Amino acid sequence: MERENIFRNHIKRNRWSYLIGFALLSISSLLQLFIPLLLGQFTDKLQSSTLTYKETITFGLWMAAVGLGVAFFRSTSRIYLFRLSRMLETRVRGELFKHWEKLSAQYFNNQRIGDLMSHAISDVGVVREVTMQGYFNIMEAIMLIIISVIAMVYSVNPMLTLLTMLPLPLLSILAYRFNKRMQKQSTDVQAAVSDLTSRVQEFTAGIRVVKAFVQEKEERKLFTKDNQHAVNMNRIFARSNSMFSSLSTGIVGFSFLVSIVLGGVMVLKNIITLGEFVAFNTYLSLLMGPIENLGKVVNLLQRGKASEVRLMEIFRTQPEVVDDVVANQEIEHIDGDIEIRNLTFSYPEADRPTLRDISLKVAKGSSLAIVGRIGSGKSTLVHLLVRMYNPPEGTVFLDGHDIHEIPLRTLRGQIGIVPQDQFLFSSTIRDNIGFDPHPYTDDQVIEASKVAQVYDNILEFPEQFDTALGERGISLSGGQRQRVSIARAIIKRPSILIFDDSLSAVDTITEDLILEGLQSVMNKRTTIIIGHRVSSVQAADQIVVMDEGRIVERGTHEQLIRRNGIYADMYHKQLLDQEAERQDGQDQEPLTKVHTLQGGAGA
Repeated sequence: MERENIFRNHIKRNRWSYLIGFALLSISSLLQLFIPLLLGQFTDKLQSSTLTYKETITFGLWMAAVGLGVAFFRSTSRIYLFRLSRMLETRVRGELFKHWEKLSAQYFNNQRIGDLMSHAISDVGVVREVTMQGYFNIMEAIMLIIISVIAMVYSVNPMLTLLTMLPLPLLSILAYRFNKRMQKQSTDVQAAVSDLTSRVQEFTAGIRVVKAFVQEKEERKLFTKDNQHAVNMNRIFARSNSMFSSLSTGIVGFSFLVSIVLGGVMVLKNIITLGEFVAFNTYLSLLMGPIENLGKVVNLLQRGKASEVRLMEIFRTQPEVVDDVVANQEIEHIDGDIEIRNLTFSYPEADRPTLRDISLKVAKGSSLAIVGRIGSGKSTLVHLLVRMYNPPEGTVFLDGHDIHEIPLRTLRGQIGIVPQDQFLFSSTIRDNIGFDPHPYTDDQVIEASKVAQVYDNILEFPEQFDTALGERGISLSGGQRQRVSIARAIIKRPSILIFDDSLSAVDTITEDLILEGLQSVMNKRTTIIIGHRVSSVQAADQIVVMDEGRIVERGTHEQLIRRNGIYADMYHKQLLDQEAERQDGQDQEPLTKVHTLQGGAGA
């Protein structure tokens, strides 16, 4: 989308099409002017008693022909112009989605889903209505007003035309006075709709939490509050719109009053004929519809302006992460050699660095494990490796290239990541595992699911791999979602494989099976594992412990145990926890058997 006015750009791109549509509408408007002329002639002949039967038939045929001509050209022009508005709607919505895809993760962190949905549906819909009803009504009003006034001046009476048209400029003054008020109210309406959409989205996404904590009543109160606010904003806007429409109708009615009174006097004084009087009022009637529609157009244009401002604000937002000018487009493959040099990184909104002076090397085909407390910067480090955020230049290198030199498509295409948030799409399991630009065979999907230890679970579903998942994969358990996410990452056969705490929702037995199955996948691939369980990271070639954004310990599992630091403390605590769980299981087993026997005897 060019960084200019959406409507001006649309007209510029389709100027010849609009000229054709305007021409068709002009023909329709010109044909409409024959109706008052025919009625005037018919009335004069009827009044003078010179109307014959043949002439009556002729007038009827001419009226029918003009009516059909008006209907044909008006309908054709509407179809032609409305098609252009639908094309604009499709283009703007498509370019909006395309632009969102370019924006960085930071942008979406600061946006509500309801607002984004409102932009894509409501704002784009208003843009369509402006170019559909708005442009059509403006064109029709301009043509009919110009042509009708000229016809009224030359075929009836200039003075009567002037006096009748005199109140109509008040409409321009009225529109100017209501302009800013209605634009602000339109913005308030859209904001209220966004709030309401966000409320519904959050409620549906968190329905299980709402029910688990018995918060239905509170959620109803919050929804009622947002719903009432939306109603109030629409009511205020409707009040202004109704006031504008009523005043506009009053001005138009006053013009009719002038026409009836002055025109009637002129007929009585034989200044104009009765036929001319009928023709004049018919001309005026033709004007009333378009003039009254101008009130609706003003309302629509204000809404369109508010929607355009919001959309252009999005289009003017530049992605923070893009291919740098130094990017070498010839780099199409990554081997997986990673080096980080003195990396210090802060999020845009943070008041202190998240990562401090990080330096490490991960050789091609080796494995790195990162452990540490929550908030120590583990996930931030891997997010920088896939450039979800921009690391400082000269700090992160892949295969000896500064990460800014590697095209984003190559970088992210060669890295498979299993994030903490196991987001799945509401399509089939097969589509979620094979979520990649390159198509995969059924055998590859099955192999990936087996490595991720989710194959047997998938076979339990009635549709197996064709099972459609609910929103965010809600029909799967937490562990199943994690394993499908793992399968989605490993099916890419990437050069670098990243597991961001992706085994936390599975039990230790399944964890061992997954790690065992991953050995063949991890072979000759650089692997980074972030975890809280020592059991999931202890086999790594290199382990680093992070605390408050710094690397405080590094080495192999055995070296870190001997150092007796943070890692060793984590290891011993987890051993004690496992021992306690094992002891609890042994203590409860006889009791369980007793209860089972008692239940069997009672049965």
